[in-house]
Amino acid sequence: MKNPLASVTYPLRKFLSPLNFRGLKVSTNGTHVSRGVWKAVYRGTYELPEIEALFGLLRPTDRLLELGTGMGIVSGLAALAHPQLQVISYEANPVMIPVIAELHRLNGISNVQVNNAVLTRTSTAGMRDFYLKKSFAVSSLLPNSDSDQRSIKVAEHRIEDVLMDFRPDVLLCDIEGGEAELFPGLDLTGLRAVILELHPSVIGRVSEAAIYASLAASGLYPRIELCSGTVVAFETVSRKVEASA
Repeated sequence: MKNPLASVTYPLRKFLSPLNFRGLKVSTNGTHVSRGVWKAVYRGTYELPEIEALFGLLRPTDRLLELGTGMGIVSGLAALAHPQLQVISYEANPVMIPVIAELHRLNGISNVQVNNAVLTRTSTAGMRDFYLKKSFAVSSLLPNSDSDQRSIKVAEHRIEDVLMDFRPDVLLCDIEGGEAELFPGLDLTGLRAVILELHPSVIGRVSEAAIYASLAASGLYPRIELCSGTVVAFETVSRKVEASA
């Protein structure tokens, strides 16, 4: 059987590496690094809204659940800043797993557990189609008209099981439209905060409304000052804290 990853390539660039990204060493040697990604890391703007929202909500001893690890930069920064932080991270794209491992090696990060799998709402764990596209940043559970995309099978874990077993304080999610399937009707009681990258052009307004409703049903409401662009930060509201402010 032909390896579906054999024909998957990202634009190969040879850039200065590693780069220093806010104190984090980031290797940029690899076919996953496009010129745009390199510039964003070099300039310190890579995933900046997510990073600022996360650091605005995170506490040093939190448990962080991350969906969509990417290059590992966002959770890597958090883990480096807070050695007592416990992180479980899910990345479906197998191309990125050695990239994340190298970032952890370069920075001596040992408090992030990475899983090459996706979290879903299925009743039983199994395998799921995942679509590898020209850029790792837009690979997702959702197919599109990209002629270069390739479908592979990845393991799926039940998000309800992970929430029950790990009991995270904070959830960070950037899964390229997969949020429309994952969040509506999901009980997030017990979480203190959620940082969510929405993809309006992919999921549409009806799905956005369903996501907001589910978060509100779990007591999570937007922290407007930490929201930027399509990144929305949610936090529980303590009446006691609000009254004393």
